[in-house]
Amino acid sequence: MGNLHFSSVAVIGLVAEGALMIALPVVLLIIWKKKTHEKLLVPVAVGAVTWLLFAIVLKLAPAYFLLQADTPAAKAIAGNPWLSYLVAGALAGVFEETGRYLAFRFALKKYTHRRASVSYGLGHGGFESAYIGFQIISVAMLGALIGAGLGEKILSSGTDEETLALIVTQLAPYANATLGECMLGVFERCVAIAMHLSLSVLVFAAVREKKFRLLYPAAVLLHAAFDFSIVLGTVFPIPAWGLELILAALVVPIALLARHVYRKLKADEEPEADEISVG
Repeated sequence: MGNLHFSSVAVIGLVAEGALMIALPVVLLIIWKKKTHEKLLVPVAVGAVTWLLFAIVLKLAPAYFLLQADTPAAKAIAGNPWLSYLVAGALAGVFEETGRYLAFRFALKKYTHRRASVSYGLGHGGFESAYIGFQIISVAMLGALIGAGLGEKILSSGTDEETLALIVTQLAPYANATLGECMLGVFERCVAIAMHLSLSVLVFAAVREKKFRLLYPAAVLLHAAFDFSIVLGTVFPIPAWGLELILAALVVPIALLARHVYRKLKADEEPEADEISVG
């Protein structure tokens, strides 16, 4: 496959990164289960399915037509990083937060306890983390096959040259990944899960109590702004670790808001000793 070659460090680092991304939500779920003794299956499953449906399936068509299609509008948007990240952020905010809202409004209608917001958030953000983790491991395995001289034989089977070139282009950034870069990816997932937990609390509150109803559009805007801020790493010479610190800093006030809202939600069904905080 041309000059593409995965270093052994990259393969090991990517496997470790993917494994940790998968393990992270599992560990969080175990901790949450031990702390609350909640029945997690339904809210966690609904969170996972909602992410897959709204963040991947339903968002696919508008994202393609606005960012990837061979049209003047899509080309204009894709050619402007500020505009492309603005559109991508807006799509993520509208689709994912609407999915969250509908999940709490209908699928989890009977789950009125505020702890359900955290359980759902672990499913929503946790499934995304595991999904990306499996993709990273797949890249590592492919990198190992390329190193063994089997990559081109596997990929070339039934693949045209243009598609093969695209695959090589997509794999190239991972070929020389360092352990530090891989661990930074794990940190990014920690930040993302914290964001999903916080937004889940806000949208849950918007559904459950009228006084918090404006938190749904607020969550849409916060999610869109968070994703849009990634543009800073594209248009400015900010190192990857610097961008992740900026994103982490942006999550802090959102998490604090979620913590405040969580404590304000009605908790008549739970003992005082079971008070928890989000963020």
